[in-house]
Amino acid sequence: MDLNLPVAYTLRVGVAIGAALAAIGLGIWAAQGFDSSTALSNYTLGNILEAALTGNASGIVYLGIVVLIATPVVRVMLSLVYFFAEKDVKYVGITAVVLAMLLFALFSGRIA
Repeated sequence: MDLNLPVAYTLRVGVAIGAALAAIGLGIWAAQGFDSSTALSNYTLGNILEAALTGNASGIVYLGIVVLIATPVVRVMLSLVYFFAEKDVKYVGITAVVLAMLLFALFSGRIA
């Protein structure tokens, strides 16, 4: 199995969905007047999803940003599964370290 095709597809779809959500949110925000939208005060994934599903322009933009941030993480996870299935121990280790660094960088900035 070739890894390039699923990775390329994942990146294309992730960027397309994230950019589309951001553009839709900005379009709604512009249509309502830029002063009408309220920013989310608590940036949890649940709050972002709730705001996006209720049509809040800021919530839709934030959801697009979340998808854009998640896209490379999903790509690395896909690579890890591929290398594991191929029993390529060297690249499983390298990819696992890259994934750990991505997740650490993603979650270390959030102090409860």
